Amino acid sequence: MNGKVFAAIDIGTTTISLLAAEVTDKGMRVLGSSIMPSRGLRKGVVVNIEEAVHSIRAAVREAESATGRKIPSAVIGITGQHIMGFSSTGLIGLQGREITVADRICAIESAKTVYMPLDREVLHVIPTEFILDGRRGITDPVGMSGVRLESIVHIVTAYAPSVQNLTKACEQAGLEVLDMVFGPVATADAVLTHDEMEHGALLVDIGGGTTDIAFFRDGAMVHASVLGIGGLHITNDLAVGLKVSVEEAERIKKTAGIASVRALVREETIEISQQDGQPQKVSRQIIAAIIQPRCEELFEKIREEFRKFRGDTPVCSVVLCGGTALLGNISGLAASVLAMPVRIGLPQGLPGIKNSLRTTSHAAVTGLVAYAAQREEETALLHDRTAGMLARVRENIKNAFGYKDFLEIVQKKKKGVSYV
Repeated sequence: MNGKVFAAIDIGTTTISLLAAEVTDKGMRVLGSSIMPSRGLRKGVVVNIEEAVHSIRAAVREAESATGRKIPSAVIGITGQHIMGFSSTGLIGLQGREITVADRICAIESAKTVYMPLDREVLHVIPTEFILDGRRGITDPVGMSGVRLESIVHIVTAYAPSVQNLTKACEQAGLEVLDMVFGPVATADAVLTHDEMEHGALLVDIGGGTTDIAFFRDGAMVHASVLGIGGLHITNDLAVGLKVSVEEAERIKKTAGIASVRALVREETIEISQQDGQPQKVSRQIIAAIIQPRCEELFEKIREEFRKFRGDTPVCSVVLCGGTALLGNISGLAASVLAMPVRIGLPQGLPGIKNSLRTTSHAAVTGLVAYAAQREEETALLHDRTAGMLARVRENIKNAFGYKDFLEIVQKKKKGVSYV
């Protein structure tokens, strides 16, 4: 992938965010971006493939026009209530020898041998912990010695037809899909600190139709779920409560929305346009009184979900991201309902990214670029380790058989007889 241009695309219910990037010898570099309205998706799932293709193609063309480069492939973010996660364990025997990278991989692979319904597709297998001869809390066992190595992994799956339809929409828009990534897996790379990843952080990405929840501890994601509530519910509440169009309700939410009535220190009014076209003054307290119950409902659901899978496990912080996280005082309301420290997650900088994209709204797509960079680095490292291991094996064969015999083995290997 080095030297090639690709896109990171966060395909949401309301918005498509795209970053065009290039892999260079110095790392990942962002070339340009595009933001387009999303059509053909509902709650993260494709419901009209023709409209979805049109929206994706429009975002790609705008980015190509801005960068002057062809974008042939993409890393795609996926969400939806069909996404589920569960834990699994694996085990391999070591006979007291030193653990290698290959052993680590085998332990993880053994945890993947679980029953999987035909309509489910695995998105991620994330190692959360290794247990060596009963010793828990090991994050990387390579180089250690023991007899019995257990792996605990978190497997994230998706409804296969949903993955296939999103892949088909991207391919029909002219993109090769490099990887399909569950949003928080990537977003964490952009917004969470090292301490949060290690000591416990709840990542909450509030999208248009859904809210992604992921819990991270000891450097890995240990739980994931998706709630069927998002920013569009707030927009619809405003449209009904203020008797305005959905478009006007969205504008009101973005320009004057606030999550808590108590956060308003003085009386303020704004002008809105009702459905009959007549302008009208409305108090921001009324707007907040409409928004607050929906936000409280969301955070109560998040609290219930967290208690369900982690009980009283301490959390370093709750990190909010997504467009709805821009609502005034939403972090204060979340902290009150969840009884935990809450902050707004802003994406860390990437070379070439514009300041206008360094917002919580673009945390997911920034995370996808960071995720692609990390995967590229891991792939290169694994390739180097594998190449080094094979070189050592070949050297041992050479020393054991002599140089002439070693050349004969190489020639046989070229003819299809493999010794390594």
